[in-house]
Amino acid sequence: MTFKYTVLLSAYLSVTSLAFAESARLSNEFGLHIPVIQYQEQFLWADLDIVESTEGAIYFKLRDYGSLVSTDISPTVNPLTIVTEGLPVRIVDVSATSARLTFISSIPLACSVVYGKTLNFGSVATDPNMKGGAIIDHNPILINLEPDTQYYYRVQGSDAQGKLYWSPASSFTTISANEQPENFLSLNNGATIISVSSNFSGVANNQTWGANSAIDGSAATAWSSAGDGSNAFITIALAQAQHINTLRVWSRSMRDGSAKILSFTVTMDTGEVLGPFNLPDTQKAYDFSIDRTTSSVRLDVKDSTGGNTGLVEIEAF
Repeated sequence: MTFKYTVLLSAYLSVTSLAFAESARLSNEFGLHIPVIQYQEQFLWADLDIVESTEGAIYFKLRDYGSLVSTDISPTVNPLTIVTEGLPVRIVDVSATSARLTFISSIPLACSVVYGKTLNFGSVATDPNMKGGAIIDHNPILINLEPDTQYYYRVQGSDAQGKLYWSPASSFTTISANEQPENFLSLNNGATIISVSSNFSGVANNQTWGANSAIDGSAATAWSSAGDGSNAFITIALAQAQHINTLRVWSRSMRDGSAKILSFTVTMDTGEVLGPFNLPDTQKAYDFSIDRTTSSVRLDVKDSTGGNTGLVEIEAF
């Protein structure tokens, strides 16, 4: 029993490489092993050998085959594109040390993104809003990156039925350290917390959910108040007075819709109050023109969805 080579590859390689995790393998002797072939309700494996032809065509001869039980079948892996809406998976907000991956899925997915300097990846990030569940609006933060470096990444996830999805590997390059603007409201640049309305669970400023998390330069941490809602505030002292052109603010949020800062005011060291400024959402940081010289910045929440309001990050340039 023989099969023409071209027919065999088009019929079965497409099934095994796209539908199943394990692909068909062609040995050095041109023997072909097909790990999974679906025929009606059966799953089979097959080994084939090359057959020389005087006509110049390439044929394969069936050497062995057998049935597979359901536990031997690798799960189906689907392309992520079949459950994404609008724009494809994108890398945005790229800095010297971090970046944000964003996309919207048509169904809730529990997703992660693996990333690294090579296609072996080595690091993984998940959306903090997922909290172990499935979501639609995905915004995991890739952290601990090096400046001016190319990184590879791939998205992978599953839905409520256990179906698996993934995207092809892609890449982006971080900006150089020289391109990164100096953030005056950074712990690394000498900024300190003067006062804060509260920290979740009463922790210290330098602990998890403490106020320092709003000025640590990491989108993977956040300051959370202890239920202050629209009464939350935070005051930061700069290392020295600086002229601030832009204030960048990123509100935290909870999966239940609480903790979102909808609008805020900013108070300079002179007592001048600017704003209110509106925050469109909590998926990223937003820039606001300040154009003031000051030695401190106080942010007061004016309107919110209540609960443990706080900040992923606040920066000044």
